[in-house]
Amino acid sequence: MPLEITSVEFKKKFLVDSSLLELIDVREPSEFQEIHVIGSKLIPMGEIERRFKEIDWSKEVIFICRSGGRSWYVADAFENAGYTGKSLAGGIQILAMNCRECLE
Repeated sequence: MPLEITSVEFKKKFLVDSSLLELIDVREPSEFQEIHVIGSKLIPMGEIERRFKEIDWSKEVIFICRSGGRSWYVADAFENAGYTGKSLAGGIQILAMNCRECLE
């Protein structure tokens, strides 16, 4: 079962030093343009398998989507392949309520 990070835990880590985090947004480009986490990389779920080398696995990898479903699926797939990443529980929807300063 993949790991999840709550919006409260995420906010603490992000505000202390976001450079330690590799933030991968797995939503579609139109969703990303509307709102996204500052410093996140857009790699849509449909492209993640062929673009996984763009992910800096030396950092704490956190996958982000709208509500946590897609990011959980991606984190689970990578865990099954031997990589460690976390899903942002509740996604952008919950983060918008708990860490508005994390978003642009």
